[in-house]
Amino acid sequence: MRSLKADRAGAIIESEVVSSMRLFALLASIIIVVLPSRVSLAQSSRAASTDIKQSAAVAFDEGQNAQQRGDLNSAVRLYTSAIGADPSLYQAYYQRATALLKLGRDAEGEADLKKVIELEPDFARARRAMGQIFLDRGQTDDAKRELGRAIELEPKLTGVRVYYASALLKSGEPQRAIEHLRFAIEQQEEVPLAYALLGVAEERLGKPAEAFSDYSRAVELDASNATAHEGRGRFFESRGETAKAIEEYTAAYRSQPSREAAIRLAGLHSRAGQLQAAIQVYRRLLLEKPDDLAIRAEMACLMVENGQEEEAEREIARVIAAKPGDAKLLAKAGDFFFKEKPAEAAGYYRRSIDADPADNRARVQLGASLVRSMQFEAATVVLKDAISRDANNYPAHASLATALFKLRQYPEAVREFNWIIRAKPEVSVSYYFLAISLDHVGDCEQALRTYQEFARRADAAPNKNELEVARARSGQLQRLIKERKCSSAPKAKSK
Repeated sequence: MRSLKADRAGAIIESEVVSSMRLFALLASIIIVVLPSRVSLAQSSRAASTDIKQSAAVAFDEGQNAQQRGDLNSAVRLYTSAIGADPSLYQAYYQRATALLKLGRDAEGEADLKKVIELEPDFARARRAMGQIFLDRGQTDDAKRELGRAIELEPKLTGVRVYYASALLKSGEPQRAIEHLRFAIEQQEEVPLAYALLGVAEERLGKPAEAFSDYSRAVELDASNATAHEGRGRFFESRGETAKAIEEYTAAYRSQPSREAAIRLAGLHSRAGQLQAAIQVYRRLLLEKPDDLAIRAEMACLMVENGQEEEAEREIARVIAAKPGDAKLLAKAGDFFFKEKPAEAAGYYRRSIDADPADNRARVQLGASLVRSMQFEAATVVLKDAISRDANNYPAHASLATALFKLRQYPEAVREFNWIIRAKPEVSVSYYFLAISLDHVGDCEQALRTYQEFARRADAAPNKNELEVARARSGQLQRLIKERKCSSAPKAKSK
């Protein structure tokens, strides 16, 4: 018995041998004709049938030999000859399917597999192969149906439990996936991949320690297992161990390059301050797909941070020229100019909002860019609109508080700074500006308490000047309160 493993998309499709058919052909070739002459016509008919079966068997055997030595085109031709001689020979359709899939002729291979199932509905290997095709295509329900049927027909069929578990994970059934993966591991089937998928299932069930252990086991068995490396990368990333996460995602990308892994890796490099490394990852992605404008815009933003302003501006101009009405790309262009050219950023945010009025983030960013470019009146209008759409939007409240403070609209500023402090009491500088605003509206006692709270919370080094102002003004307020002479405050320094 011969067998061949034809690899497609990481799946194993074993070749089948029709030994019983070969035996029949062999026996047919040595039968001695001893029947009387009156049945010679029947003998002739049977002999012709035997010749056809034998011809199919020979072509099939030669096809397997060709496939085994890697001559897939010859194998396809020989399997086709076998099918021509005996159209009921489902094994020839199956073997031809494996060769066609290996050659990248997916549609023809799929058609052959469907023919196998039509001729022999209980042939588990064909069900497994169809399940893999559906799985690769994202047709999860169809994949589960075919792979589940394969398990019913042949529970210990190599690989089928692992592929079925993959389908279960895609459909959000990690606990069921674990059951099949443990069975596969016990049967020593696709063990590294099974451990990696077991880690995925455990991770989704909120068991990070167990997941990390199984990811690590997968890497021990197969150092090139991308799924396991990505899982370990997520584990380290969740713990804030960015350097280790980068190491794992780099290993995953080298083993199995994918855009998803590359984008994640670029993000990690950026978070670690390794801007040039992140830019290089984006450059590789753009070589593969030059029209990926979102990646190009992201790269341009990193270039600005990395001191490559001229090149960055060329990239962002290229992005906007390609899609001048794309709301997301216009907002990304606004982000690009936000720090250094806020007035220019505001123009892009306006265009983004015109293209997509529902994008409140762009509206908040427009307000912030107007504040940064000291267009405070215009900023308050935009920011109040943003808050009316999302009452709990912290960045919008923070920018509005700043604009109101700069416009000396202190009563409204008090309201906003109070909201900010309730939302994020740990931000010490908010107390400083609230204290000044309260001071200006003549609420001496509340201003005094807020100055003192700022002094208690603020770090000395970065807030040296503000702390000096707060302490000096606290002394003045204490005296004024004691003398009952409280009035609006003198000008205080602000950041």
